[in-house]
Amino acid sequence: METPNVLLVVLDSVRAKNTSLHGHGNETTPFLERFADEAEVYEQARAPSIHSVSSHASIFTGHHVPEHNVTKHESELDPTSTIWHELAADHGYETGVFTPNVVVGVSSNLVDPFDTVEGPRQDPGHRYFEGGISPSDVEGHQTNREYLERCLASDAPLKSVVNGLYFQYYDGGDADVDESATAYIDTFLEWTDARSGPWAACLNLMDAHYPYEPAAEFDRWGGDELQAVHDGLPAPPSREIATEGSWWKLRAIESLYDGCIRQLDAAMEHLVSALSERGVLDDTLLVVTSDHGEGFGERSLLSPGVRVADHSWGVHEVQTHVPLVVRHPGGGDGAVEDGIASLTRFPEVVRSELTGERGSFAVDDHAVAMTYRLEQPERVLPAACPDRASYGGPWRAVYRQDGDRVRKDADHGPDARTELIESAQVSYPRDEADTALLDRVYDGFEDAGVRGSPADDASLDDDVEQQLEELGYLR
Repeated sequence: METPNVLLVVLDSVRAKNTSLHGHGNETTPFLERFADEAEVYEQARAPSIHSVSSHASIFTGHHVPEHNVTKHESELDPTSTIWHELAADHGYETGVFTPNVVVGVSSNLVDPFDTVEGPRQDPGHRYFEGGISPSDVEGHQTNREYLERCLASDAPLKSVVNGLYFQYYDGGDADVDESATAYIDTFLEWTDARSGPWAACLNLMDAHYPYEPAAEFDRWGGDELQAVHDGLPAPPSREIATEGSWWKLRAIESLYDGCIRQLDAAMEHLVSALSERGVLDDTLLVVTSDHGEGFGERSLLSPGVRVADHSWGVHEVQTHVPLVVRHPGGGDGAVEDGIASLTRFPEVVRSELTGERGSFAVDDHAVAMTYRLEQPERVLPAACPDRASYGGPWRAVYRQDGDRVRKDADHGPDARTELIESAQVSYPRDEADTALLDRVYDGFEDAGVRGSPADDASLDDDVEQQLEELGYLR
């Protein structure tokens, strides 16, 4: 087929370690295991970042994080730099993105390259003014001060401040709105039915993202007691967990997370079956992966005093090692790629398909992962948090092939470590680290010129800050 359809499915927050496809003890991905027989499975795929905005920017453009520098929600990505714009402008594709993710769909400009944008359906900001930003546009940590800085840097500062106050006292949402993977898949399928030419789409599905609330039929390893522990945690839990040290709670609710992955796996079966019934599966490049993994209190190998929580800080393998299953047009024979692979290869894989070739996510030299988040942890983590500075970024890693294993050299400030990785389940830490390689690789990155003018340098005027504090808004 000269112009195959392109479908990227991002199973947000799914780490390879907890998929039975990659050896997890709980049978979380039975469908993907069967589907692998007609696809390619990459055993050593790495996400370019542990944060949605940076990771999606890399997947969409093919640039590493230090090249695109889209590291915050307000960091704009040039839409013309993406593979989606290229497919539409140069090859006549119709494009669409379908997601309940407010970070992808609302608080960033990642959806700008797409012709059709569906979601979020639930009130994405509990906002009073549609023209302003809202606190719930941001995933993860955000202090009141940081939100106010974003307000002042936005196009509608006063409306955004009012939205923040409204959000504080909002007493409920649209509980009946269905934001599940299956609901968005059905909308996507209706969209494909209305297309007459080639289409390219991205599905970002949030069933495995916190909060972990699997439907009863998929909650096979959790139950009511663990759900009660889950419901007693703040949202997101990482800020208080890091302060209180209640890591056992985070570890306990991992069983609920497994149920969420099982729920996503069932959604993938629904998607593939529907594409097959429509006769378009064999005309489609289908890529199923994740933008990052998730931490449940695993101790950092770089800075042992730090444990990783959700995807707030670190470059732990549970956060960067992601599943990657690729079905090329016409299907495959169940090939397994054991070498290191990078999601930044997505645009090149798509371009290869346009020429009738089967592109690969495997890399010949190295892959990288990094995060800039928590550049100033003292502004995010409470004063009671032990050694807040240890959580700050950047964290960075370089992956290379080392025989039949992957070698990971990583550093975090003065801390450096090597890890030899056999699989998503087995790895061996080593004391030595090739810091010269890390410096050489990261110093070699150049600005790709794909980032728009950021509005993240705004600061609060002292008088404004004092007035807001007197109003009780700053805490």
